[in-house]
Amino acid sequence: MAKFLSLVLVFALLMVSAREGIAQSADEAIAWQTVAQKLDAGVTVDVRLRDRQHFKATFIAAQPDAIVVQRKTRVPVGIETIAYESVASLARVDAAGLSRGKVAGIAFGAAGATVGALLLFISLLAYD
Repeated sequence: MAKFLSLVLVFALLMVSAREGIAQSADEAIAWQTVAQKLDAGVTVDVRLRDRQHFKATFIAAQPDAIVVQRKTRVPVGIETIAYESVASLARVDAAGLSRGKVAGIAFGAAGATVGALLLFISLLAYD
């Protein structure tokens, strides 16, 4: 009898936790649907899926049950539909930011221009 009661208790706990997980997943899907509906078509988005895939894509449209995107890859790929339940994160990519490479290029360019200007100035002084 004690084994039966412990099995029923474990089963009840599993059912309660499964319901909470389903409700949380449905709430998150509604939240991602709300976010997607506010995005403009053509913007670049950063997508993270629950299966740990991560990619940048061009946002096409928000459907009632999924988002439509086209991944940004070297080789062009087709448009794909992703269900809101599988989305872990969806964020707009801000193109205004500078990458590390761009900042380094600007810094090296400025340093080179400064050194070149100093050498020119020194050579002009020495020429007189």
